[in-house]
Amino acid sequence: QTEHGIKSNPNNEVQYLVQYKSHDYPIKAFRGAVCLLGGNASGETKKKLGKKGKVGGDVTPLDTLKRELNEELMSPDWVNVIQEKNVIDDSKLGKTLYNTTSLPAVTNNNEESDNANNMFEAGRIPGTVRYLGTTLHSHTAELIDRPKPYAFLCALYEITIGIDQLPHAILHPVGATVQEGRLALLTQEQLLQHAKYSWGYEYTMEAYFGRKSWNKQEGASVSEVDENIWETTSWTPPK
Repeated sequence: QTEHGIKSNPNNEVQYLVQYKSHDYPIKAFRGAVCLLGGNASGETKKKLGKKGKVGGDVTPLDTLKRELNEELMSPDWVNVIQEKNVIDDSKLGKTLYNTTSLPAVTNNNEESDNANNMFEAGRIPGTVRYLGTTLHSHTAELIDRPKPYAFLCALYEITIGIDQLPHAILHPVGATVQEGRLALLTQEQLLQHAKYSWGYEYTMEAYFGRKSWNKQEGASVSEVDENIWETTSWTPPK
C-alpha cells in the first residue's frame, strides 16, 4: 500500500524525517550519513531590527530552527506558525527523551491512556513542538579531516507533523531533495540499527529512544550542557 506516494506502515509505526548527506559532502566520513534537520545560527538574517534597519542574527535557537526548516523544506505553512510560547519545555525531564514528556497521554477518544509508546497517545499530536535540551557535540580533527577539532552547541527540538504536512521532496522524491543531501522517512529500528550518522547524532538518537545505536563514528562524542548556559551565552554568532 502507498499513501501520497509513500509506503504505509503496516504496524502504524512513527517515522522520523531526517536528511542523508550527499555523496560529495565535504567531510568524507559523513557522506551518506544521517543528519537531523537544522543548521548553524546565523549572524545575518533578512529581519530588520530597529529604526535604522540594522541587520541582526538569529536571536534564539527557535529562530535558527524556523529559518533552517524554511530553507530546507521550502517554507511550509506549519513552520511559520511556530511560536516560542507554544513550545513545550521538556529539557529537564531526563536523558531518555522519547518516553519522557510533560504532555498528558490521550487517545483518539480524548480519554487518558498509560500507553506512552505510541507518540500520539503520549500527547504528541501534529503541531506539537518540544524543546528537548542542549548538547555539546565534539569531533576530532581526524574525523572531520580538518587541522583542528571542532565542537558546537546543539539545541534539540522535536516537531510532530502529519502526513499531509510532509514536504514535496518526500512525497515526490527525485534525486537530491535538499542542499547537501536528500530527505528520508525512517523508523526507530532503521535509525538505531542501520543508519550511520554525521555530527554525533547517533548519541542523540540513543538518548532520544533510550536504546543503543549500533553504528558509531570514531572521533565523535556528545555531552550534556547545563541549561543555565543561555544566561551567559548569546545564541547569535559574532559577525
